[in-house]
Amino acid sequence: MASLKPLWLSVGSLSERLRRTDSLYLGLDFDGTLTPLTADPREAALPGRAREVLQRLARHRGMNVAILSSRSLVDLWRRVAIEGVFYAGSSGIETRDGEGHCETHSGSASALPAPLLGELEDWCRRFPGAWLETRVSSCALHFSALPVSLQPAFGAGLRRRIRPHLPQVSLVHGRTEFEVMPAGGWDKAAALDRWLEPAPAGAVLLYFGDDTRDEPVHAAVRDRGGFAVAVGRVVSRAEYALPSSDEVLWFLEWLDREWPQRTTPILGMPGQLEATTA
Repeated sequence: MASLKPLWLSVGSLSERLRRTDSLYLGLDFDGTLTPLTADPREAALPGRAREVLQRLARHRGMNVAILSSRSLVDLWRRVAIEGVFYAGSSGIETRDGEGHCETHSGSASALPAPLLGELEDWCRRFPGAWLETRVSSCALHFSALPVSLQPAFGAGLRRRIRPHLPQVSLVHGRTEFEVMPAGGWDKAAALDRWLEPAPAGAVLLYFGDDTRDEPVHAAVRDRGGFAVAVGRVVSRAEYALPSSDEVLWFLEWLDREWPQRTTPILGMPGQLEATTA
């Protein structure tokens, strides 16, 4: 993985790309990207400024907005609830398109084994502060409230309990939780593909994410020639970086101003780009 480039030093090239398109796809993670991380994820809330700029972005002509999260779709919608946005919950297993149509993509398995869920719940009880959250076809073991000294033991015991169920399930280590999912099923990158199915040629794609579960999305965005931005990370498959969710908010506000004022190409001589105010 190469060194990440500060996104603010690349807005010139991004602005040039925006001037050459009338279609923009903007994807974002939720926790740690749109909102600061909290010790208890149940306390996370979308900041008012972020809500206002997302509402404006979703209304812009040619702008398509998506939020891809590990949270359940019900939980994600309850915290955001902005119409016209594509949502992916449970790390891509659940989706809701801009018209409100919901789907569940369970992949190779419809649910995790019931005995495994019982073992994981018992394991969380042994670590005060850890807790199990069940989702559609997956679950999350939250450990952010555990002392740092106990987190390695918690993770090691979890892996021992997962091992007998391999390869039917997969384990993903996030920044504040472990996620257990059916192996071979959907993830955020698959949800990204579903969102981009109607994307026209020449559309510009941006994605912002802070977690290990965003890494497949970063790779997919780069493969599509888009701008993959890691938030608060120094090592990533993304190309660009922003240091915090506050910086993401400032960038969204910049984009809110930049998109309506961009210039777009008009028909001219072959090989030439002539611009007019959009």
